[in-house]
Formats: sequence, structure tokens, C-alpha cells
Amino acid sequence: MWYGKEQRSGNSDWVSVTINMFNIFSWIVFLIALVIYHYAKPEVEYVIYQIIDEKVSVRTNWLLELKGWLEITLYFCLSLSLVTIVLNQFRLKRRTDRQRYNMYMLFLISLVFFTFVTAS
Repeated sequence: MWYGKEQRSGNSDWVSVTINMFNIFSWIVFLIALVIYHYAKPEVEYVIYQIIDEKVSVRTNWLLELKGWLEITLYFCLSLSLVTIVLNQFRLKRRTDRQRYNMYMLFLISLVFFTFVTAS
């Protein structure tokens, strides 16, 4: 138990607000990356397309310009979430300070997504 003088003015100091804003912005960037992924990925060729008489053209490769933007967006999301994690680790000084687990989850999801996109 700590009986010293309380130095913090409240829960909404500028470092905490900055960490929260970075966290929200990195989630927005990740959502933008998901939208870019939807339009950049190869289309699925369903079996019904082979059964019907009309020829349906299906794109079986990535759109390279959008894939480049997707990689940039994911890299930015990874960097921003890592900066947020580091800022939060420097901020944590007491046992009562909250750990922001969504930043770790975003970093891990972005990393897996980034390796999937760059491998294909």
C-alpha cells in the first residue's frame, strides 16, 4: 500500500489521452486495411461458375497497386500500435494502472495479417 502524495491530477492527463488517441487511430487504420484487403484480394471462383453456360470472368490474382497500399497501411498500423504499447509500458508505474490488452491484440492481428499478405 502506498501512502505518499498523489501526483497525478486524474485519469485524463495528456499522456493517457495521447495513448488513447493513438490506440483509436491505429484501430481506424486497421479497419481501412481491411477495406483495402477486400478489394485487393483475388476473387473466389465458385463451382456454380463452372456449371453455368455463360462464361464468368474471375480475377485470380492480387491487384498489385492495392496490395502495395495494403502493405503500407498494415505497416503503419503495426508501427503505431507498437508505439502505443511502448508509451503505455513507460506509463505503467503502479499496480492500479490499467493494462491495455487491445493494443497487444491489434499488434498481433496486424502482424499475422501482414505476414499473410506479404507471403502471398
